[in-house]
Amino acid sequence: MKSLTSTVTQSSNSGATQSGSSDNASSSDSLEMNHNSPKCEDLNKVFTEEEFTLYNLPKYYDIAFSRDVSGEIAFYISCFKKYCSFEVKTILEPACGSGIFLEAFPKYGYNITGYDICPNMVEYTKERIMNDGYAGKAEVLLGDMRTVKFDQKFDAAIISINSLGYCLTDKDILNHFKAMSESLRKGALYIVEIICAYEDLKNEKKPDETWLAESNGTKIEATWCPYFYDRENKIRHINFKMKVQDNGRMVEFEEKHELRLWHYEDFKRLTQEAGFRVVAIYNQEYQLVPIDSRITGELGALYYVLLNG
Repeated sequence: MKSLTSTVTQSSNSGATQSGSSDNASSSDSLEMNHNSPKCEDLNKVFTEEEFTLYNLPKYYDIAFSRDVSGEIAFYISCFKKYCSFEVKTILEPACGSGIFLEAFPKYGYNITGYDICPNMVEYTKERIMNDGYAGKAEVLLGDMRTVKFDQKFDAAIISINSLGYCLTDKDILNHFKAMSESLRKGALYIVEIICAYEDLKNEKKPDETWLAESNGTKIEATWCPYFYDRENKIRHINFKMKVQDNGRMVEFEEKHELRLWHYEDFKRLTQEAGFRVVAIYNQEYQLVPIDSRITGELGALYYVLLNG
């Protein structure tokens, strides 16, 4: 699914432009990298080149994609109360990544279980939960969202930032939704955030796809750039670059991601085959989008509220 090239270097000079906190990252500056610096042997010993990927580097992933999720949490809770006929107490999160929601939901009184396919991400999230004191209300497990099923029946589930897009085929997507349906109570909600195909790929490309983030002396420049739609096979091709200055250590890599090229009719059909029903759609401002609207990427990433059974 991904191919990459990577460079890992180390230098005593910072060379980075101050960008502020990761919650207020700027895309107007750039991070200067010293490509003549000596190799950083410690990272090379940990990962082979094939293993040196974004999802194998959870610390950097967490900094680059960190955000204030309080608004999203409030939205999810409002959906639980509006569309679910019982009180939501337990939440399931496939592809939970670095655990941003596993850290947040317990603060609102919920129990949450997440899982991720990447062992390094799971270990990072376990440590995050332990350090924050939520081990009793949050749990993270290793698992593939195409196959994982739970005996426990959860009250609700969420999956954010188009993570479901890594299920590329109809078969994988259907298997995921069937597994989720079996892991949720009847009448439970599954809130899925995805972005559909733009009618014109040019509308998806932005003048500047780059942003800066910083935390505890680690500075990151990241670029996420969609560059090709394979409409026949329904694949969206992304080029991702990351430059890191980690307290004197330099890391730089580039990789290509393949994600599902979503079409609303496909999404609706596959969810229905698995036993779900789309009951509402919301945009990024948490405003309702009519279900019978023409749904394309021009509307941005959307939240689909699915009812199980």
